[in-house]
Amino acid sequence: MSFARKLAAGAAFGALAFAFSAPAVYAQQTTAAVRGVTVDDKGAPIAGVTVTVTHVPSGTDQVVVTNDAGAFDARGLRVGGPYKITATGQGFASQTLSDLFLNVGDAQRVRLALVPATELSEVVITAAKKATTSQLANVGSRTTLGRDEIDAVVSVKRDIRDIGRRDPLANLDFVARGTGPSGGLYIAGSAPRANRITIDGVRSADSFGLNTGGLSTNRGPVSFEALEQVAIQAVPFDVEDGDFTGGALNLIMRSGGNDFHGSLFSNERTTRLVGNQLPIVGFTNNDVLRAPLSGFRKVKNQIAETNYGFFLSGPIIKDRLFFAASYEKFSSSDTTGTGPIGAGFANTFNRIPGVSTGAGASQADIDAVLANWNGYAASSLLKPGSVALVKPILDEKSSIKIDYNITDNHRLSATYRHAFSSVWKRSPSATSISLDSNWYVQPENEDNYALQLNSRWSPDLATEARVAFRGYQRGQLPPVGQGFANVSICTDPAFGAGAAFSCSSGVPSIGFGPDQFRQANVLKTKDTSGSFVANYTGFDNHQIKLGYQYRGMEIYNLFLQAARGVYYFDSVAEFQAGQANQLSYGNSLTGTTTDAAAVLDYKVHSLLAQDTWDVTDALTVNFGVRWDRYAADKKPTLNTNFVNRYGYSNQTTYDGIDVLMPRVSAKYNSDWFELSGGFGLVSGGLPDVFLGNSYGGTTGALTNSFAIRRATNGTLSTADDTFIDPATNQAIDAATGNALLTINKASPSFITSPAAVAQTLLTADSASRRNAYTNSLAPGFKMPADWKTNLSFKTTQFGIDWGIDAVASWSETNVAFRDARARRLTVNGVQQLTPDGRVRYDGLVIPGANAAAINASRTALGLPVVANADLANLGLFGDIQAYNPSTKNWTRMVALSARRNIFGVDTWAAYTWQDGRQYGGISEFGTTAGGNSTGGNYYADQGFDMDPNGAAKGKSNNLLRNSLKVNLSYKLELRPGWVSRFTLFGERRDGRPISFLMTDPAGGRNPTFGVSRDDALAYIPNLNSPDAANPLKFVSASGTTVFFDSQASVDKLKALVNQFGLPMGKIVPRGFGKNPNVDRIDFQYAQEIPSPIRGHSLLFTVDVQNLGNLLDKKWGVVKEYTNSRSGGVVVNAQCARADGTAAGSADPTCAAYRYSYTTASPATLATPTVDQAASLWSVGMGLKYRF
Repeated sequence: MSFARKLAAGAAFGALAFAFSAPAVYAQQTTAAVRGVTVDDKGAPIAGVTVTVTHVPSGTDQVVVTNDAGAFDARGLRVGGPYKITATGQGFASQTLSDLFLNVGDAQRVRLALVPATELSEVVITAAKKATTSQLANVGSRTTLGRDEIDAVVSVKRDIRDIGRRDPLANLDFVARGTGPSGGLYIAGSAPRANRITIDGVRSADSFGLNTGGLSTNRGPVSFEALEQVAIQAVPFDVEDGDFTGGALNLIMRSGGNDFHGSLFSNERTTRLVGNQLPIVGFTNNDVLRAPLSGFRKVKNQIAETNYGFFLSGPIIKDRLFFAASYEKFSSSDTTGTGPIGAGFANTFNRIPGVSTGAGASQADIDAVLANWNGYAASSLLKPGSVALVKPILDEKSSIKIDYNITDNHRLSATYRHAFSSVWKRSPSATSISLDSNWYVQPENEDNYALQLNSRWSPDLATEARVAFRGYQRGQLPPVGQGFANVSICTDPAFGAGAAFSCSSGVPSIGFGPDQFRQANVLKTKDTSGSFVANYTGFDNHQIKLGYQYRGMEIYNLFLQAARGVYYFDSVAEFQAGQANQLSYGNSLTGTTTDAAAVLDYKVHSLLAQDTWDVTDALTVNFGVRWDRYAADKKPTLNTNFVNRYGYSNQTTYDGIDVLMPRVSAKYNSDWFELSGGFGLVSGGLPDVFLGNSYGGTTGALTNSFAIRRATNGTLSTADDTFIDPATNQAIDAATGNALLTINKASPSFITSPAAVAQTLLTADSASRRNAYTNSLAPGFKMPADWKTNLSFKTTQFGIDWGIDAVASWSETNVAFRDARARRLTVNGVQQLTPDGRVRYDGLVIPGANAAAINASRTALGLPVVANADLANLGLFGDIQAYNPSTKNWTRMVALSARRNIFGVDTWAAYTWQDGRQYGGISEFGTTAGGNSTGGNYYADQGFDMDPNGAAKGKSNNLLRNSLKVNLSYKLELRPGWVSRFTLFGERRDGRPISFLMTDPAGGRNPTFGVSRDDALAYIPNLNSPDAANPLKFVSASGTTVFFDSQASVDKLKALVNQFGLPMGKIVPRGFGKNPNVDRIDFQYAQEIPSPIRGHSLLFTVDVQNLGNLLDKKWGVVKEYTNSRSGGVVVNAQCARADGTAAGSADPTCAAYRYSYTTASPATLATPTVDQAASLWSVGMGLKYRF
């Protein structure tokens, strides 16, 4: 039969029409499907037609027979292709549809019109062009990238997050963050730790939640070479999709076929291929009232990156058993920013008084101070180390995947993945000479195993069964190990030269030995999951899905601060004499650190049901419901002191929580457009550190800690051996103090454990032990859940593929944090307020030798008296509790995208608008609930306005109002096989919101607000209207009075108000400010070079990250004001009397605010941080051999 006749027949009978199913899941599904119907030339359904779906590379067939309605359904298919579909029916010519490619989780629909056998014997149709046009691959709320698109992604770091940012609704954070790998991916306004990342169905995100980037390893857990397809979706609605409130990033690994394919690759980056000029920011003499600095500075980079690996796939038994394997290794170096003078560092340590002769401290100067360490016997156990200019960065990952076609109807796949990364963490600065025994290496290991069976039991019934296991370990390992104390030496030559327990201004301290957080720090998690899902198509136009999913988590987290001790020497002379001036120590009450580990587990059982109804050929609707039930066997250790305080326990867990999640979605196809949408409830995906905070040391029942200082009446002294506990200001007897702070230099034991009396202090029934801070879940706590909706419109008009997508979400159940120990401040029964009307809590420190004396003074002041003597003064510690507030979060986004080939250039562009408001929530960078510090935790990162123990509702921290993305790709083949590809990807987006804060310089549970947090939204007085009689006094129309300590402070605040445009006479709303816009242009040139061997080629690539910065050093610079999501401090504020004098810590008066810059630095807020790695251009060069 001639080709022309085949083509004519296809046109005459309308042989093929495509339509796509309702939106499907992309985060947990790992396969694809084909659904369809066979009809005769009059449109009547044909039953009994044999349909064979063949994966061409592997020869894998799935054979189904159409039912009475002419429908067929083939499931559990490999992702990708090409596929061919052959339909054969008695009395009809066979029809073959070829070159069909399938996306993960998608059920592609086909309509096959068969021709009577008397007219034709065979109809062959190519599907590739039609499929590509219909899918609009890069347009809409779902973005799917296949193998070719993955190769074209510009990624110097070969990081999967660079793939994710191709989605219009996704944005990548370029800024380096301190708590883990940077580069968090924000999908439709969600924070990175709310997203779910899966690889072949196995969760591969940082489920515990310590890494700000959301990944389990530094550069991603899988090699680019191992990926077949990547799907990014903002709003999955399928009932299989669970355990998330953010977006979904689903990666499918490549499988083997009947032919051997593979690649060998190598990528390099050197110092010469990285920019070295950054803008100078700041102010003359670090004074915000002086002229801003300008110009550029050269930075020193030492880069020698190597990255190599391979991919290999092929048959073990042709048509039956296949394999695919990958390996990748990356090694580089990280430059230390500050070090000894004359050693090649970009920044140098300040000079050591009486030792340094130059402008800074040299290694010889440091060694001269450390020579005193040789007089300690402990020097044989702990070597202080040095300051290395560079430290290695390592990353390694490997995978193997086996596919076994047991029969045509049963396919088994098994996957193993391993990922390892290692980076060094350290923070030396001009005034902190941190030696490398004080640093630590952070290794992360991840191992994943998965087994999946896809079965076709009958033409109407298909099942998928999967089991998976993930093991993860994260270390924080000082090079000397975790079993040593930390030693800090102020390099002032004489005792007491600086302020209490700190050096004179600008004088550096020397630190060695593991820091307080790295003396007992271990994390291990195990994640076991399984699922069984059945799909039944025996009903006309209905596909019924029923399933069960299971996930079990086991967590071991040991985290104790100062478990071996932290010693501070106030001068070189004190260090030489062995006279420590402070010791901080914390441990379990048994003395064995592991007894305070958080050991917990929980399980999630999920039942799901869904009906996919083909209402018409053009309209498909999904109705479904998912039910999650949580169970937990282990409870936090009971804290009886907590029970005594509140009358309920601290043992609330996830046990018994259930969430019912209804979902509905639909898709309609016409000849010229596609409209889809959905609505449903999603829940889960909280980082496990959130629950882990309620266990172990933070129960307040397993540990205790103390600090002891040498002091007399608050004045430092070493002569009279008087000692105090700075937390309570209570005296400690001289024998105990000397045993802990007067070091026996002849004994090495102090460097591994303080004197035995330290454990006696910990275990004593003391107020500090009874008042130990706690973290817990509030009774009746519910799992956070969000309603999400999505509407997507796609069409092709005027030769352009258009897409309009709208996404909205709002919380059904929110989460926030409060301090249960906080108590409102009343005087004679009247609630006290700050001058701008905020509720005040009791942070007063009333003097008294004991609780009775304190309470007598409280009564005299009209303050309430509590029965619990330990809480007469609340002190620093708190009981931080996660609860479900009534205030809700919401986010909405709209994206417009377009794609067209313009003179051979594949052009794609997208504009996205976003808005949102947040209350409470899991902060992006927080890893603790809070209770023993004022910042860097969930409680203290919420921001507050009128209620210091609540949260402020305002702009989301990750709100990016406007963003624009453009992708240009051009292929050129000047000679056969010599294919050149040019790809340019650029984006411009608004900077993130900034909140402006004020803090009480007293810190801790301060007397102004009475809470242990430093995130009060700032009140700005009307600085243009000072009081006529007092230029330091400002009174608003509402009566709020603010005094300043000096005219200089007035001028500094004015400078900040002018720079950021802050509103006056009111509290500055959360997220009022905006960071500078972010611009990034990346470019890739790829040149394919054919080999004399057929099917073999070389590929040479050049990836340019931040092309704009390469062209002009002013472009592409990434700046942020304040690296904290909670905000930046504008001014110090404390309560004042009516005459403007500070009220003090024991006076409930707060007639006015008194503003100053006691601890706040206006220049710090006004000076943006320039991120070096994100701002400098960088070029990576690669060579790949493919066959």
